[in-house]
Amino acid sequence: MRLTRRHFLKGAAAGAVVSPVGRPVAGRAQAKPHAGQTITVFTYAGAYESTLRKHFVAPFEQKTGARVVLDPGWWDMLPKLKASPPGQPVFDLVMTDPTQGLPAIKEGLFQKIAMESVPNARLIPARLQQDWYQANGWGVNFAGSLMAMGYNTESVPAVPQHWHDLLRPDLKGKLSFYDAPYQSLYAFAMIKAGKEGRPGKGYEELKKDLDGVLKFCADSRDIVRVWWTSTGDFMGKLLQKEIVGGVVHNTGPMAAEAEGKPVRTVIPAEGTAVVQVFWSIPKGTQVKRLAEEFINDFYAHDFQVKWGTAGKIAVPNLRAAEQAGKEDKLYAKFLPTGQASWDAIRYYPYDIYFEAANWAKINDVWDREVLRRKRG
Repeated sequence: MRLTRRHFLKGAAAGAVVSPVGRPVAGRAQAKPHAGQTITVFTYAGAYESTLRKHFVAPFEQKTGARVVLDPGWWDMLPKLKASPPGQPVFDLVMTDPTQGLPAIKEGLFQKIAMESVPNARLIPARLQQDWYQANGWGVNFAGSLMAMGYNTESVPAVPQHWHDLLRPDLKGKLSFYDAPYQSLYAFAMIKAGKEGRPGKGYEELKKDLDGVLKFCADSRDIVRVWWTSTGDFMGKLLQKEIVGGVVHNTGPMAAEAEGKPVRTVIPAEGTAVVQVFWSIPKGTQVKRLAEEFINDFYAHDFQVKWGTAGKIAVPNLRAAEQAGKEDKLYAKFLPTGQASWDAIRYYPYDIYFEAANWAKINDVWDREVLRRKRG
């Protein structure tokens, strides 16, 4: 079998601590539990990566003696993992969501987590612990970004407050939506429900008439000037006034608003959706125990406070969520600070998306009729 540089370095590091039988090694008491090991972690780019890099990596490396390599991306995790040689996964730990995580589980790319090695997982809301992924050991849950509206206040003096306000004539052809359907399809469902007098009933719209919502997306796509590919892409266009606003992950506009830029974040009172995110461990990694320790430390109190205040991401550690709300007024305004607000959070409707052949249909219609359809 081909010996990769990565495996050579791991083996060399492991061999360095071996000593002759019966001879004590100087400083053994000070040895760190994972000294010489390297863990490669796939993380979503943007606020996720930057918060981990600034506030998690160094303390974790200091505690464990291991080296952490963060590999940021979006839709490239699954193809990279599938292309890995058997027993040599390109990642030792991945941050994922149902759109990539479920196919990975079905294809046998993940292994089960020893939940007893992740005691901090018990600090998160019970309904996250009882979710299928975590209850079966395939992942440890948290919540990612909320679906929000972001506006440049210099371009839109009267900032919309409801999803169906995005149909206002003065906004037509000036907005930006995500090119990925899991978010924008739900946004259009909320817009349709509000327009028809059922604000907040986007889930119900999709449940009862997926085809009707897809048709509404195609018929209403002229409100969109450009489809964004990353939160940074959206924010760049917003601040340069190429667009006046649109639907985006909350992390972008909240961070800009906190910095005093002419940006307003709006999460309508009728409700929103949040990305379901979870940590999973690829099959074949040589550092499974280290990966489990990484997951456990991720949910620790001090880092979770930073996850909320610096990253502007929902904090699943309930005690840390309360602390984040006390330290950051924007966090307290938009993100969960306790059990009640966590109970009100709804994930995107993955159950509808993955029912029967729905996901294939959604992607086909989205690509042909929404993204590529000519204006007018």
